[in-house]
Amino acid sequence: MLADLDDPPRSRTRDLLLGVLVGLPIVGLVAWFLLPGLAGMIQGNAVSYDQRLRAEDAYMQTLCTQAMVLPRDEELCECVLAIEVPSLDCRDPFLAWSLARHHTSCADVATRRASLTFCSCVDTVKERVDKAADPEAARLEAQRVGRCLELPDAFPLPEIEALMPPGA
Repeated sequence: MLADLDDPPRSRTRDLLLGVLVGLPIVGLVAWFLLPGLAGMIQGNAVSYDQRLRAEDAYMQTLCTQAMVLPRDEELCECVLAIEVPSLDCRDPFLAWSLARHHTSCADVATRRASLTFCSCVDTVKERVDKAADPEAARLEAQRVGRCLELPDAFPLPEIEALMPPGA
């Protein structure tokens, strides 16, 4: 403190202005290159997520209004018919239902050969769900089927016509 009386500290204003003059163009350049791509990526993911949810909504509502088989679809349709946006609110029953449908489809030898990775993933998730100690653990395990659906050899759920009850 006493040294500051004899020799006051130099002003840092010049250094601050120099830092701003050098840093601002660099930050502006980085933002100019990165922000449009980042914004486009976020918007693209939101659009594809929205399209997937709308397709799931349509699938669930069509299934429950036109092709429902009570023993197979009761838990899912109980939720779907009571909710306006089932893809958000009925996610857990839908994942459990789709796991059962995919597991059934993977029992076919030709399907299994064509989608070996996907069917192995579905079998593993199904085994974990069956071994779960309580319903909450089974629900959490069934959510893992979403990871299986991201695999390159995954196949979609069966068409609604294939799920129609016999004689309908």
